[in-house]
Amino acid sequence: MKLFRINYTSHTTLDIPLYMISSSSSLSETFLKKWFWLYFFSFIIAPTWYVIKILISQDLSVAEVGILYGIISLVTLLWAFSDFGIKESLSYFIPRFHEEGRHDKSKLLLLFWFYIQCITWVIIFSIFYFGAPYLATYYFQSEAATEVLQVFAFFFIGLNLFQLVNSFFLAVQNTFLQKWLEMLRMGFVMFAVIWIFFSWVGELLSYAYAWIGGLYVGVFVSLVIFFVWYYPRYLKEEKVIWDRWLMKEIFAYALVTFFTVQSFFILSQIDMQMVLLLLWPQDAGYYTNYLSLVSIPNTLIGPIFLLLFPLFSSMHARKDYEKIRSIKYIFQKQFLVLSLAFSVLLFVLAKPLSTLLFGDKFLMSWIILQFAVLMLVWNFLLRINQIILASTGRARERLRIVLISIVINIILNFIGISLFWVAWAALATGISWIIVWYISEFMMPEYRVWFDIKYIATNGVFFFLSGTILLWLILPLFSDITRLMSFFLFLSVSAVYFSLFAAWNFWELRKFYSEIRKLRKHS
Repeated sequence: MKLFRINYTSHTTLDIPLYMISSSSSLSETFLKKWFWLYFFSFIIAPTWYVIKILISQDLSVAEVGILYGIISLVTLLWAFSDFGIKESLSYFIPRFHEEGRHDKSKLLLLFWFYIQCITWVIIFSIFYFGAPYLATYYFQSEAATEVLQVFAFFFIGLNLFQLVNSFFLAVQNTFLQKWLEMLRMGFVMFAVIWIFFSWVGELLSYAYAWIGGLYVGVFVSLVIFFVWYYPRYLKEEKVIWDRWLMKEIFAYALVTFFTVQSFFILSQIDMQMVLLLLWPQDAGYYTNYLSLVSIPNTLIGPIFLLLFPLFSSMHARKDYEKIRSIKYIFQKQFLVLSLAFSVLLFVLAKPLSTLLFGDKFLMSWIILQFAVLMLVWNFLLRINQIILASTGRARERLRIVLISIVINIILNFIGISLFWVAWAALATGISWIIVWYISEFMMPEYRVWFDIKYIATNGVFFFLSGTILLWLILPLFSDITRLMSFFLFLSVSAVYFSLFAAWNFWELRKFYSEIRKLRKHS
C-alpha cells in the first residue's frame, strides 16, 4: 500500500494510507476489512461533539444555544437539498469507472457536480448573508442571530467543499482517510471551543467562528491531499469529453438516491426547524440538547449498522434471500433488547444525566427525553429495514416511506407542538418511527421475521427489576452531589447495569458475537 506522508511538526510524521479500490476485492469484502476504522474514528468523533456542546451549553444562555444549533441545523438541511445525490452517485459511479479504467469519466463527474453545485452555493450563500436580518427577525426571532447567520453563509460553502472531497475519498473506499479528516475537522473545532471557553471570551459569535475555523482546516487538508496525491495520479492527464448520455444516467441515479437517502437526513432536521418556527429559540435550546441525550445509544452501537449494507447487498446479488432473513432475525432480536436496555437506563436517569452534561438550566431537556426514549427501539428496527430496502435496490419503496415519514411528522408536529409544547416534537418523532416501521414491514413481506417473544419476556423481567432498583435506590444518590461525583456515579452505575444485562443474556450474546465473526470472515 502506498503512503502519503504529512509532516505536521518538525519531528513527527503521519502516514495516511492512500489507495484506489482494489480490483480483486468485492465491495462487501473491501468494506468489511475496513470496518475497524469506522468504529475507531466514530468512537473518537462522537465524544468530541459532546465536549463541544457541553462547553457551549455552559457558556451561552438556553436561547443562544438554540440559535446556534438551530442555524447549524438549517445549514445542514439546505446542504442536504443542494447535495442532489452527489455522495451516493460518486460512491456508485467512481468504483465502476475505476474498474473500467476510465478515470476521464471520474473527472467529468467531479467537474459536473462542482459546476452544478456552484449555482446552489451562490443562491444559498446570498440567502444567508444578505437575508440575515430578515431571517434573524422573523425566523429565529432574535437580532443576535444576524451576524451568526452571515458567518454560517461561509460555513455552508466550506461544508459543501468538504463533503464533495470527502465523498470522493469514500467512493474510492479510503475509509481511514475519510474518517481521519472528519476527526481532524472536529478536533480543531473542539480545541477552538476549549480555548474560547477558558479564555472567558465566549459569546455566540465567537463559537460560530470556532465552527467555521475547524471546518476550513478540514477543507484545506482535504484539498491538499486530493490535489497532491489523487489528482496528479489519476485525473490530471485525463481529457474531459462531454458525454450527454452518461450525464443523463448519472443525473437520473442521483435524483433517485437523493429522494431516498438524503430525505432521511432531511427528516431528522425537520423537528428542530419546526420548533424554531412554532416556538422560541429557548425551546430550540432545550430540544437540541435532548437530541444529544437521545443520540447516546446510536453513538455507541450505531456503527455496527454499517456492516449490514454490504452484507445484504452481497447476499442479494447471490440471490441468497433466506440468508438475509436469517441475518435480519439475528440483528432484530439483539438490537430490540439492547435498545430497550438503553431506553430504561436513560428514562430513569434522564434528569441527572441532563444535569451532568448540560447543567441545571437545561433541566427541561430531560423531560423531552422521557417523552420519546422508550420508542427508541422502533428507530433501530426501522434502520434495519431501511438497509434491506437500500441494499436490494428498492428505490420506489424507500421513496414512499420517506414521503410518508415527512407527512406524518409534519402533521404531528403542527398539531402537537402548538398544544403540548416542544416535548411533542420528540413524541411525534417516536410515533413516526412506529408507523413507518410497520409500513416498511408491509412493503417487504418476503423478509418479514417474527419476534422472539420468549427472549423479550425474559429481558422484560430484567428491565422491571433493574428499572425498579434504579428508580428507588440509585436515582436518590444523585441528589446534592457535585457534577464530578455525578459523572463517576453515572459511569459506575452504567457499567454495573450493562454488565448485569450481559450476564443475563450471556449465551445469546455469545451466539450473536459468533455470528458477526462468521459474517466478517465469509462475506
